[in-house]
Amino acid sequence: MKTYSIYKKRAGQSFELWSSIYASNFDEAKKQFAEMMTNDNWSMSNDIVWLDKEEDGVDETGWFDLNASVLVQKEDPTNKNYTITDYANSEMDLFCSKKEIEEGFDYWNEDVYTWELRDVELEEED
Repeated sequence: MKTYSIYKKRAGQSFELWSSIYASNFDEAKKQFAEMMTNDNWSMSNDIVWLDKEEDGVDETGWFDLNASVLVQKEDPTNKNYTITDYANSEMDLFCSKKEIEEGFDYWNEDVYTWELRDVELEEED
């Protein structure tokens, strides 16, 4: 296994070592990084939700930003006093697709923060 560093910076500041990922190669490290960054973003925001193409009727499976989407409500068929979101007919803002996460990436930007996974092997582990 190899160790790859993750650096983080705030806008206007310099990158500092933040964490590391253990992976067999950089492509695998990018996949771990992509999952880590999107899961972390989801856990910090109530407006980011995972929607499935087949189950929810969106164009692509992935993380969607409900705050940036134009949502259509419809009557809940099980309880006429409530409405539910009709994702299939809403204008959805795709934040990050499942495909992008599975392919992996080495850069993530959120608000004033930037994280970067670097393709520099730190050490070999047995």
